[in-house]
Amino acid sequence: MEQPLARRSPLRVAHLIQYFAIGGLERMVQRLATASAARGVESLVIAYLGDGPVRTALQSHGVKTLLLDGRPGLDPALVLRLRSVLRRERIDILHTHHLGPFVYGAPAAMLTGCRHVHTEHSHELYDLPRRRLLGAMMSPLSKVVAVTPEVSEYRKRFPGRCRVIPNGVAVPRGDASMRSGARRRLGIDDDRFLVGCAARLSAEKNHFGLLDALARLLREEPRALLACAGDGPLRGRLHAAAKDVGVADHVMWLGNLEDMGPFYAALDACVLNSTREGLPLSLLEAMAFRVPVVATNVGGVGELLGGGAGILVPPCDPARLAASLASLAADPARARKIGVDGQERVRAKYSVDSMVDRYLALYREVVRRPLPPARMESSPCA
Repeated sequence: MEQPLARRSPLRVAHLIQYFAIGGLERMVQRLATASAARGVESLVIAYLGDGPVRTALQSHGVKTLLLDGRPGLDPALVLRLRSVLRRERIDILHTHHLGPFVYGAPAAMLTGCRHVHTEHSHELYDLPRRRLLGAMMSPLSKVVAVTPEVSEYRKRFPGRCRVIPNGVAVPRGDASMRSGARRRLGIDDDRFLVGCAARLSAEKNHFGLLDALARLLREEPRALLACAGDGPLRGRLHAAAKDVGVADHVMWLGNLEDMGPFYAALDACVLNSTREGLPLSLLEAMAFRVPVVATNVGGVGELLGGGAGILVPPCDPARLAASLASLAADPARARKIGVDGQERVRAKYSVDSMVDRYLALYREVVRRPLPPARMESSPCA
């Protein structure tokens, strides 16, 4: 006779990531681990390349964390350190995120006998033959999840099956007063047209093209101001580039923000000028705040914004990007409609509850034991 759920030991899931720094992948893991804990799953989040504010946020919600002593490049000894942790913590499922953690997580899970779930957040890292070989090894060694249909389509070239589980965000409760209060915190007048970009300052986010677009936008909309949240290796070069193109007085470099809510609440528009993406969490968060979004049509962005939930532009086209932003500044009613439609898109397809339900269904399948019921099954892909 099966033991009642209440008498079972809780399911123990360890998430393996590279960094505790602020980023879309890291915030997705934070939300999944925190929400899973509220459903009776004991979560441990492990990073091996760097500490950061996401670790503090996890711990503040009662989620256990661990920073392993890893180093850049291939570190075979990390497999043994990870194996020891999985055994000591009696982990039932190891959940790895992205290619690097898979390299260490797959053998460690095999050595300890725990189940392995792997989430692919993008296919753009498969740019070398050895990385494509790793991609082909994923399905035989783990249950593979793609965050977008576009990523799952790419994985059709590999053996095995995967399922699609989109990232999820919370839809905030708020009113018009949130905007004024958030702008006061940033020191921005209400009459400015505030465009926000929440992204790591790295090459694939193409902030250089965004600065070019801002210079073009200012010719049509002199009230425009760009607020950039995030940090990264190109910070110094981007600050210099803003001066070179004459927009330095119209750019706010905010660095990493632990609380992104006031940032999104202050915006008139959100922009992402990436050359590659999976499913950008920053766009989901902006849409949840009813902020109209303009983004390049790469990765899973096209499906996210299609049908009027946002404005899509080609990558590396600063003129189109500037024109789309100018159209929102010139037509506030249209901007509001896009914002409302975007929020409804998030509420219907990209909520935290939906994401957690789907992962719990997968965990239940992997360990073949009762877990809190899920409302929605994951979408299979072949």
